[in-house]
Amino acid sequence: MPQLDKLADLVYTIKLKMFTQKQEVFIMKRLLALTVAIFLTCGALSVSARELFDDVSDSDWAAQYIYNLTDRGIIGGYGDGTFRQFDNVQRCEYAKMLVNIAKIPIVASAVSPYTDVPASEWFFRYINSVSSYMTGFQDSDGTLFFAPEEAATREAVAVAMVKAKGLDTVQYDNPDGYLAERFSDWEDISAFNRAYICAAVDNGIFTGDENGTFRPGDPIIRAEIVAVLYKAFPDENNVQPNVR
Repeated sequence: MPQLDKLADLVYTIKLKMFTQKQEVFIMKRLLALTVAIFLTCGALSVSARELFDDVSDSDWAAQYIYNLTDRGIIGGYGDGTFRQFDNVQRCEYAKMLVNIAKIPIVASAVSPYTDVPASEWFFRYINSVSSYMTGFQDSDGTLFFAPEEAATREAVAVAMVKAKGLDTVQYDNPDGYLAERFSDWEDISAFNRAYICAAVDNGIFTGDENGTFRPGDPIIRAEIVAVLYKAFPDENNVQPNVR
C-alpha cells in the first residue's frame, strides 16, 4: 500500500538521519581528540628542543635558529646532550641537511662517482643526491673524491644553497664590482663562484663579518649553518625565530 510505503520510507529516513548524526558526533569527537594530540605534540617538540642541549642558552645569538631547525628535524645534537655550536660542519653533514630542508629527491644509485663515498656509508645517498649542487674534487690522476668528512667552507655552502633554491645569478654581470663594494677579501672567492655569492648576499642568506670580510675558505660552524639554512628556507609555518 502507498501509505505503508511512505511510512517505511519515513522510518528509514529518520533512522538514517539519526545514524548520520551519531556519525557526525563521533567524527567530531575524533577530530577534536586528534587536534588536541597534535597541539600537545607540537608543544612538546618546542619545549624539548629548548631543553635538549646543555650547551645552548636562550641568550646565544643562534639559539632560536637552533631551536627552529631542531624542531623541523633538519639538525640534531649529540648523544651527550650537547649541540656544539662552534664545531665545524662536515661536508657530508651539510649534504644531508640540504637534502632535508630543500626537499631534494633522493637519488637511487648503487655507485658513486667519488672514490671516498662507498655505498656502505650513511652519507652515500645524500652526497649522490646533491651532486648537482655540491661539487667534489679531482686528483692529478683524474680520480674524483668528495672529502665527506672535511669541513664545509662558507663558499661551498653558499653556492650549493643558491643552486638548490634556483636563485638567478645571470643578473650579476659584474660580480667582481658587486663583491668589491662589500668585502675586502672578495678576490679570495673563486672567480667561477662569485655570481653565486652575489646571489647569496643579495637575498640575505649570507653576510660578511664585522671586519668587512666574507671569509670564503673558512669552515662554517654549526651556529652559522642553522642561521643561513633558516634564512634560505624559512619555516613553512612562518614561525620567525626571535633573534637579536
